[in-house]
Amino acid sequence: MPRKTHAPDLIRVSALHGYIELIESKLVNPDALLSRVGLDRKQLTEPNNFIQYQQLIELLKITAKELNLPYFGLELGRWQSLNILGSVGYLIGNCDTLETALKNLTKYYHIHQNSADLLLEIGQDYVKLSFLIRSNLKISVYHGADLALSVGVNLLKQLTDDKIKLHRLELPHSCDENPCVYRQALGQVPAFNCAHTALVFDKKYLKLAIKNSDKQLFSILSQQIAHLKDTKRENMSDHVEVLIKQYLLHEEFGINLIAEKLSMSARSLQRHLTQHGTTFRELVDDVRCNLAHQYLIESSLSLSNISDILSFSNYSEFTRAFKRWYGIPPKDYRKSHSS
Repeated sequence: MPRKTHAPDLIRVSALHGYIELIESKLVNPDALLSRVGLDRKQLTEPNNFIQYQQLIELLKITAKELNLPYFGLELGRWQSLNILGSVGYLIGNCDTLETALKNLTKYYHIHQNSADLLLEIGQDYVKLSFLIRSNLKISVYHGADLALSVGVNLLKQLTDDKIKLHRLELPHSCDENPCVYRQALGQVPAFNCAHTALVFDKKYLKLAIKNSDKQLFSILSQQIAHLKDTKRENMSDHVEVLIKQYLLHEEFGINLIAEKLSMSARSLQRHLTQHGTTFRELVDDVRCNLAHQYLIESSLSLSNISDILSFSNYSEFTRAFKRWYGIPPKDYRKSHSS
């Protein structure tokens, strides 16, 4: 089983911006739904308050079920924009270009949420912005992924004054309902059963200027944010876990590749990890364990495909590892969690 997270998985309550209004527009009392996850209306009035990420996920799931809205995360995301990010939103809104804005967003996203990471990959032709859940929660994050994707689309459109055209959208879960709902909400149907929640667009858009940005204000905000309390789990093992998720499918995946990304030798990396009470092999095992659960529960990927995505040499090796983690074969695990 994976190591337990020492720090609580938190997210600013602004992630629920628009929730009260949206629920009331459906002629439903939001207070009853909030109370079921230990929240109340008053908590949602202060955007800088933090709640546990599990509370947000459970609230989305309960609301979707009670209102019979399987795409509730998508709908809530349409109510949100840069303002939910608070000081980080103001900062990126005053960057000179989209590239600078996204680099600052990924750098400071932990101020908004410490239970996930944003990764920016700039390739030869395309750019990929990925949302990676860092939490080890064993609950469905289906609606959380929809919410993140919907918010991501809105943010990119707002930053570029709606000039950006997204090449591809990706979600880690399957789609059991009508996919046309995604087209209505996002402008296109995402690719499902992917490794992570992600947005892909042409590299040329990085040069787009941010409308009405203010260099002086950007400088002031940068200094202010640098002094904010850091809620991120800042240690070597956390950084390595993120890189493992990012490069697990890379043909040269291994400690040498991860060490290279951290600008150090493999020996130095292993020494740092030992000081944190873990090893590279243990971290890879943790990442695989958590991703295996997600893919089995959220996606409709075949067991062999999941084995490949987790970079096991063969299906038998994956099965042995899974039985070590959860005590039963992956096939039985998926069946026991099916609704």
